Amino acid sequence: MICGLTCLNIRLIEFNFFTLMKDKGVVIVTRTPLPKEVKTNFVPPLTMEEAAELHASLLFDLAERLAIEVHAHPYIYFDPVDARPDLEHVFRHASFDFKLRPAVGNKYSDRVANAIESVFSEGNRRIVFADVDAALLPINIFKHTYELLNLDDDVVVLAPDPTDHLNLIGLKKPHLDLFDSLNSGNPFETAMKIASPLNSMLFTLDRHDNMRDVNGLRMLLDRFEKNGQNLEHARRVSEFLHTIKDRYGKI
Repeated sequence: MICGLTCLNIRLIEFNFFTLMKDKGVVIVTRTPLPKEVKTNFVPPLTMEEAAELHASLLFDLAERLAIEVHAHPYIYFDPVDARPDLEHVFRHASFDFKLRPAVGNKYSDRVANAIESVFSEGNRRIVFADVDAALLPINIFKHTYELLNLDDDVVVLAPDPTDHLNLIGLKKPHLDLFDSLNSGNPFETAMKIASPLNSMLFTLDRHDNMRDVNGLRMLLDRFEKNGQNLEHARRVSEFLHTIKDRYGKI
């Protein structure tokens, strides 16, 4: 009887852990963080190599923060399909669980929608698409999104930035048409129009700056200096900023 109870308890622990990991998924869709592939609008003032390192740092910190601080499971979809070794290199020292998968689709919006559909099909109940540029958002933004997605009704959460791009989209059901907004000139407005006819509770969160352009980098450097050259819970980005801080006045 003792052995039977022990085995049952082990199965319950395994079941609860599996259920927890399946409850909250975060989908991140990225280009290969190599020179001339990402963050080219940051050049100058950054070099192509520095721009790629910034992107890799944001990608790592986004996945780490959501895995460790929010207990969400990162699904990282990459493009092009032969980029796995480069992504494995970025995450070689990760202390959290994550999945790397090739993205499918010609357009960015298609790659995101296909990734969302795949992660839903695996049994995840609450899914957030997070933009790599939103890696340093206050962590409570992500926590609040998952709390809203825990409501009984079907829920859609949109978090815009000041330029009407989207930092994140939270879903309880695979409303894949929402991701058509990512190819539009005004993603937030387009997503609102697509979401409004849905039989869903629609929540919009406060606007927050991100790392979409050089102005975001300047604000981040200001924050970095004011915080004693350290960004809490963003260790890779902090390490990157240490390499460029001597050029602070030129950026």
